[in-house]
Amino acid sequence: MSYVELHACSAFSFLRGGSFPEQLAEVAAELEMPAMALLDRNGVYGAQRFSVAAREHNVRPIIGCEVLMEDGAVLPVLVEDRTGYKNLCELLTKAHLRSEKGKCTVRWDELPEFAKGLVALFGSGSAHLQRANASPARTFGILPKRTSMGLRSGKSPRTQDAFTERVKRPTNLRIAPDF
Repeated sequence: MSYVELHACSAFSFLRGGSFPEQLAEVAAELEMPAMALLDRNGVYGAQRFSVAAREHNVRPIIGCEVLMEDGAVLPVLVEDRTGYKNLCELLTKAHLRSEKGKCTVRWDELPEFAKGLVALFGSGSAHLQRANASPARTFGILPKRTSMGLRSGKSPRTQDAFTERVKRPTNLRIAPDF
């Protein structure tokens, strides 16, 4: 089984990512990743450049974004298809239009309207999601069958404990394992 990065940020996510989308695609190809997801914060800023470069390197581009929620949680969202891309763009546009520049947030009650074609990820390393304990259950209730639990194992005892806790979490939320 090949590794696929599902939570890469480009240099278009200020102070979060340091590489341009083309560089991410090139590294994914060098590491023989079959696919890579680009999730810039509150936008699809590098999506077009990443998609073109990824295809040139025979890497399947997965587009999405980190959506900053009203309660401070950061919700990683992946696009499944054209409908999902359209819905993500509309959701982000709605949030940006009502927000002060640089302070864009999405309301939890907005998600159902734009859920088709989107998949929410949890447990992919976001400290904001770990602190917002109600967010996984809340999102699974809002987006049933559209919420996945991302798991990443580490070497330190603390990381292993967190991994073990996350493995239990999908069952607590009644999310069926997909492996």
